[in-house]
Amino acid sequence: MSEEKISLELLGSRVLTLMAEMRDLQQRFTAIESRLTALESRFSAMEQRFAVQEERMTAMLALIVRIAERVEGPSRSPPSD
Repeated sequence: MSEEKISLELLGSRVLTLMAEMRDLQQRFTAIESRLTALESRFSAMEQRFAVQEERMTAMLALIVRIAERVEGPSRSPPSD
């Protein structure tokens, strides 16, 4: 370790520099956090839209199956050999 003496002025300036850097990092993390929160809400909304779309597709498929059953008439047993 060095035998240099550190003056109070130098120590104070280093502490101020570190505090400024910490504030800068805190602001950056706050900005990143808000961006991530916005992304989370977007993904949540997208999941909800997909869920609604899936429900609609399921309902449509059920309707198509019912229509196909009516068009074909009563179900027939497969031909036996």
